[in-house]
Amino acid sequence: MAGITLVRRDLAAARSQLQKWFERKFSSDAAVSELVAANRAGGFSSESLMFSATVDGEANDYIIRIPPAGGGIFREYDLGAQTLTQELLHEYDVPTPSPIYYEPDRTWIGSKFMVMPRIVGHTPSDFTYAVKGWLRDAGPDVQRRVHDSFLDTLVRLTTVPVSEASWLSRPAGVGISAEIGWWLEYVRWGTDNQVPDLMTEAFNWLRRGQPEDGGELSVCWGDARPSNGIFDDSGQIVGALDWEQACLCPVETDVGWWLASRKQMLEANGLDADPELPGFDSRAAVVGRFEEMIGRRLEHLGWHEVFAMVRMGCCIVRMQSLLRRNGQADHFLTRAAILPAWTVDAIRS
Repeated sequence: MAGITLVRRDLAAARSQLQKWFERKFSSDAAVSELVAANRAGGFSSESLMFSATVDGEANDYIIRIPPAGGGIFREYDLGAQTLTQELLHEYDVPTPSPIYYEPDRTWIGSKFMVMPRIVGHTPSDFTYAVKGWLRDAGPDVQRRVHDSFLDTLVRLTTVPVSEASWLSRPAGVGISAEIGWWLEYVRWGTDNQVPDLMTEAFNWLRRGQPEDGGELSVCWGDARPSNGIFDDSGQIVGALDWEQACLCPVETDVGWWLASRKQMLEANGLDADPELPGFDSRAAVVGRFEEMIGRRLEHLGWHEVFAMVRMGCCIVRMQSLLRRNGQADHFLTRAAILPAWTVDAIRS
């Protein structure tokens, strides 16, 4: 999730500096192509640019990720932490891009950045994957592999020792209480303390019904949905991307996000279907399979689904604030609902 580029970057100058970086880091004969925007069907992200680089006669395709120019969805884009996260997960067979080269020296291109191999494949759209596009047209067999390989990826995250990801701790610690506190502080920052009443109401609801801390924790994606994956032609996941929101919480945090994003997509398209695609499992089947795979029951999923939409709503509020502040009040996102209707109904029931 996250970032709107409000200031256009000088791509020619960035390419020139990136070439010098490649020459310094890899080989004096390195050659870097022009930089072009990465074409991804998912949500907003940090600036992601594609390029190819030739080193010692061998050409490879890369992605460079840069904190958004002119302001972003998050207060800080900790690319160093994202690099550590992705490299750790890769060791446990989560398909994150690897190797990743993190550069904290801002003098190269005017900001810190990370360079990683480009993974080629299909990325399902956020809000239309069940009504049009590659996944809709791919057929049940491919849809099944997309569904199952994504599910397997979430389960694989539970095998990563949280003790090896200490940098994912929030200022108040780990777990649900710390995560709620982090997001509440975030939305206050993101709106200059002009938090919409609906969001205040939502956080009050979360606190009232909050599950107790102390349960089993997992390294959580934080933005667990297929649109943050890349899939090959057969439907197998080959890339797991966008780890800005990674945290240490119960695995229900990720399962709830996935289930809630499915529900949000259905509402946005006026659909009443479970599952939304022939090759997908129903909500109940997803829950049952996940419980069997991790060996325990999933608890408080309804609460976690609302928590997911509240976190997404925080990002929407921040995006709207940025757009209005920068003279883009007519952007379609400024008219987007902060929370879907089913979430509003839940917090007011």
